[in-house]
Amino acid sequence: MQPLNPFANQNDDGLATPEVGPWAEEKYKLLFNYANTFATSMKKKWDQRVYIDLFSAAGKSRIRETGRIVLSSSLLALNVTDPFDKYIFCEEKPELIMALRRRVNQDHAGIDVHYVEGDINRMVGDVIREMPTFSKTNRVLGFCFVDPGKMRDLKFTTISLLSARWMDFLILIPTDMDARRNPINYERETNTTVAEFLGVSSWREPWFEKKDTGLSFSKFIARSFHKEMKSIGFHYGGIDETVLVRSAMKNLPLYRLGFFSRHKLGGIFWRDAKKYSIIQTNLFE
Repeated sequence: MQPLNPFANQNDDGLATPEVGPWAEEKYKLLFNYANTFATSMKKKWDQRVYIDLFSAAGKSRIRETGRIVLSSSLLALNVTDPFDKYIFCEEKPELIMALRRRVNQDHAGIDVHYVEGDINRMVGDVIREMPTFSKTNRVLGFCFVDPGKMRDLKFTTISLLSARWMDFLILIPTDMDARRNPINYERETNTTVAEFLGVSSWREPWFEKKDTGLSFSKFIARSFHKEMKSIGFHYGGIDETVLVRSAMKNLPLYRLGFFSRHKLGGIFWRDAKKYSIIQTNLFE
């Protein structure tokens, strides 16, 4: 059953709870709003709905400045009004995935949940194998949340492989907390981070051309990522629909949340999710 307020303070259960900045709550609201709309609206249109979290962490986070404990992406997705038919949670850190397992078993024991432990860029095949088989009599739709800490944590090949299935993506693009701070390091020929994140090895020449026009490295990364998503069929959402998340204290840009869908209905859901997150901020903060 969905709680009245999925963003309410949580009790400290003694399990691993990563610290995050207060800006993470905006991300969590947007994720929950989209997942909630998606899960309910698609319930009668598809035979199975699958939620995938590539960096699922522990299910709870502690807000660094206040000490408040809140539900994070994986447990928020489990608390939607009409739960997904299957959940696939991926996490590299053993202590976090152990905490998530215990929290899921305690409050959501009857839900179909599968865990993938390890670097998602190496384990993506396991995620795909865990998805129900698509057929004429079993139409499967996925929603994938991607929350890397830095560009090096995510390879575009991972997204490309998952995109072979019917799926929407909500992806954190670490433009300012990562890309903006390290352009000189990424420009070096020996650094492969940007090439792997964008899935394009020949990105430097276009960047140097744009750099001379005054374009920031962070905007270049965001636009380039959108271009590559569009090249694999994701025409709805994209750079014009991203949400730029800023720090609470100094209002500095941190990252962009980018939504990507092959269907125009996904774009409508995303716009609604953004509008509702503003209402929630006024109600709950």
